[in-house]
Parts: sequence; structure tokens; C-alpha cells
Amino acid sequence: MNRRSSIVRNFVIVVFLAASGAQAGSDRAETLGEGLICMCGCNQLLSGCEMVNCPAAPHMRKELKNYIDQGEEDKTILASFSAKYGPKVLSAPVTSDWFNLYAWVMPFVALVAGAAVVVLILKRIRTAQPVGGTPTRDAAPYEKEIEEELRKLTPED
Repeated sequence: MNRRSSIVRNFVIVVFLAASGAQAGSDRAETLGEGLICMCGCNQLLSGCEMVNCPAAPHMRKELKNYIDQGEEDKTILASFSAKYGPKVLSAPVTSDWFNLYAWVMPFVALVAGAAVVVLILKRIRTAQPVGGTPTRDAAPYEKEIEEELRKLTPED
């Protein structure tokens, strides 16, 4: 009975380890799939592409699983996909390349700079407007002409 319980215990341990290893591989594939864009044209993450009859996702997922099963590191896998499909396959820029990082960051910098310019222009326009509706020019030189025109005006009653 002791030998039988030992075999059952070892079997349970092996099944548990296999299941946890498969789960770890699946989690790693999911994580790496979030770093890749599906090449079918849907512009979704590889792990999230659910296009019906997608021509690219199943093949790319299988390729990703093969890399994981071979024990490749994450950086090596991403570099392999980038070499095969081009840098557009990566969902995030390669931070070691300053040009790619610059291309990803620049739109946000331009957006913030544009918002700052708009705020400054609005402040300048707001401070340039007269307070209380007072005219910006002195009306004294025109008062004499206005009085003469009013005298010339005859009531039509």
C-alpha cells in the first residue's frame, strides 16, 4: 500500500507540474502577444486579434509558442519577430534606438506644446479686451461733430 500511495503521489506531482508549466508558458505567450501587433491588417495586439479567419494570427501565435518552447528569451523573440515582419510588428518602441523612441514620444510633446500655445494665446486675448466695455479711444474729438449732426437732424413729426 505504501508503494501504491507513493506512485499516486508522484503522478499527482507530475501532473501538477506539467499543468503549472503549461500555464506559465501560456501566460508568457499572452504577455509576449501583447507586445506584438497582428500582421493581418487589423492593427490589434496579437493576443487580442479575434478576426474571423485571420490569415496571420494563428501562424504568428504558433511561431511564438515555438520560440517559447525552445526556451528563447523575451528580447530574442521580439527581435526575431521584428527582423521577420519589420519594426511595425512591435506594439511598443525599442527603447535602445533613440530615433524610434523619439518618433513615439514626439506626438505627445507636440500635443502638450500646442495646448500650451493655445492657453497663452487665449490669456493674451482675454487681457487685451477692455474691462467693463469702456471704449479704447477717447470720444472727445468726435463729440463736436456728433452735436452738429444732431442739430442738422430735423424731427419728422
